[in-house]
Amino acid sequence: MATQLKYTDFAYTPAPMPCPNIRVAFIAGEAATAVHDAMAKLPANTRDGTLEDLVWDQGVAAAEDEALIQSMTCSLIEKARELLSPRMYTAFLRWGETASHASSFYESDEEGAARCKDSGEALRSVATAPADNAHDMMFRALLAGIEAADCSGFGPFEIESAENGFPLEDLAKGLSVDLSSFSPIAGLFAELSTRAWALSKSKGAFSLPIGGAITSAFSFARGEDSTDRGGRTLASLDGYNRYMRGPLIQWQRAYDQYVEIKTEAEQYYKDVVLPADARFRLVRDKLPADYNFENDPVARAECDLAHYEEIEKRGDALWDQEHDARVRLYLIPAPSEAELAVKLKLFSENRDSDLTRRNDIVEQMMFDARRFGRHGAHLQTDKALLTAYAGLRSSATDWYAHGARNDERDEARNATVLHLEEVVWKNRATTLEGVLARLRVTFKHISGEAWSDRALVDPTHAEFRAGLANAGGNDQMLWSAIEDLARIAGVSLAEQGA
Repeated sequence: MATQLKYTDFAYTPAPMPCPNIRVAFIAGEAATAVHDAMAKLPANTRDGTLEDLVWDQGVAAAEDEALIQSMTCSLIEKARELLSPRMYTAFLRWGETASHASSFYESDEEGAARCKDSGEALRSVATAPADNAHDMMFRALLAGIEAADCSGFGPFEIESAENGFPLEDLAKGLSVDLSSFSPIAGLFAELSTRAWALSKSKGAFSLPIGGAITSAFSFARGEDSTDRGGRTLASLDGYNRYMRGPLIQWQRAYDQYVEIKTEAEQYYKDVVLPADARFRLVRDKLPADYNFENDPVARAECDLAHYEEIEKRGDALWDQEHDARVRLYLIPAPSEAELAVKLKLFSENRDSDLTRRNDIVEQMMFDARRFGRHGAHLQTDKALLTAYAGLRSSATDWYAHGARNDERDEARNATVLHLEEVVWKNRATTLEGVLARLRVTFKHISGEAWSDRALVDPTHAEFRAGLANAGGNDQMLWSAIEDLARIAGVSLAEQGA
């Protein structure tokens, strides 16, 4: 018979209740002791404050840091405005804005690439701006050193101790010290960039408040904001293009300096030079014009006593300063037609057609005149782009005059054309002349017909007009748009680049 297991009713045992006498032990180890000691050194309101209080304190500190960086940036810009030439100062502002923006925190690779591209283009504008004084060269050397030493885009230009012994590192280290010694701009820039990185607490990018403080100061100086950080308008923009704030401030200060030194020179000439010359004439006119002073030491001593050589030197120095101040005024981009009229008036009154830099001055005034009426036009001109286009036109003109030679001269010409076209394609246009130059080169390649080559030289030529008349609608529409743009810009297509 099978054995059946007996059913057993097991007794239920409830879970034990937690004991109420459990304690949490605090052990004063090394870490806890260190925290305690550090907290004891904090101010009472920070040590005993709530979490909200601590967050608020950090906000105040960040605001103070931001204000400090913005103030240091303004000091750098002020010094650059004082020492750099007008064209280099314009390039400096553009570089400072884009380089600080590229060095600041960003969220995507696409955004970072766009910022780096803008910074690179601004760096090229520094490279192509003419250096008119030692400070211009110092600033360009500073940026060259930053790039050569592979420092951060916005500096500072500092070289750590070389481990591999490369001479370039030693040379760059010496250059970084020299620049700070010889140029206040380099010194202020080093202080600003070093402090900005320290306050950002990062080696990869400026924090948003710090980077924004630097970038906004440069943007304001370029004229892209209407008021400064305190809400005070530095220069009224009534009647001015908003991109003219930087040149307007620069013009106002340069004009004040010019008037001041001109007034001083005229006053010195009237009050000192003319009386000194009158006293000398009283002595000198008593004797014949061809009087021999060698035989009359008394007369010679009397004339020497009345001579005013040091006074003349002081007067000449003042007029030299007036001349330099006037030239600097000419080279500042005119903020409006009124400033251009002042330039022309001074140029005429002072008969400045014989100035050493008359070509640069006339060129700047020509740029001023062309810029007016073009809303949003940038200050940078397309000199490199337009020079390249002129080279393409010259090459095409030579080909039409002599034809193909089938020798090394043709190879050299083709290489030159390829190089010049690359310059036209890679340089972004900032003026309508630049846009027209790029469109004319593009039209030639889009059409691809022999007659379209004359688009670079003379579109009024019979061959070009006949080819255009028989071309497709796209070619005709594109060339019609080019003619419209030239009419709006006031540019003669037959003369551009000649």
